[in-house]
Amino acid sequence: MEALVTIGGYDLPEPSTYSATTSTIVDSARNVAGYVVGSVVRHDVAKVELTWKYLTAEQWATVLSLFTNSFYNDVRFLNQATNNYDIRTMYVSDRNASMWRRDPDTGTVMGYLGCSLSLVEV
Repeated sequence: MEALVTIGGYDLPEPSTYSATTSTIVDSARNVAGYVVGSVVRHDVAKVELTWKYLTAEQWATVLSLFTNSFYNDVRFLNQATNNYDIRTMYVSDRNASMWRRDPDTGTVMGYLGCSLSLVEV
């Protein structure tokens, strides 16, 4: 089975949830009569939000490292607007996780709960 999301050629672990947003960017304002005057700047801009119930510390660190050297990355994802896989240039937004537990002997973090991140098309 192919990965649901791939970043720079790295297959992300299968997410627990996958939420997609498709946006239309509009440049608009209201005129003196109070009506909206605007025009579409760009159609079908993608945003993908992923969560994992649990990832090992190593898995989460690997996912986060994908954004260390490059703010923009080629992301292969399932596009809800076409129901096909697309590759688009995206950046990572907020990344969140809660520490699961530490090894009682070494203090090393063993894993994380509720890992999440958002990928936004540029």
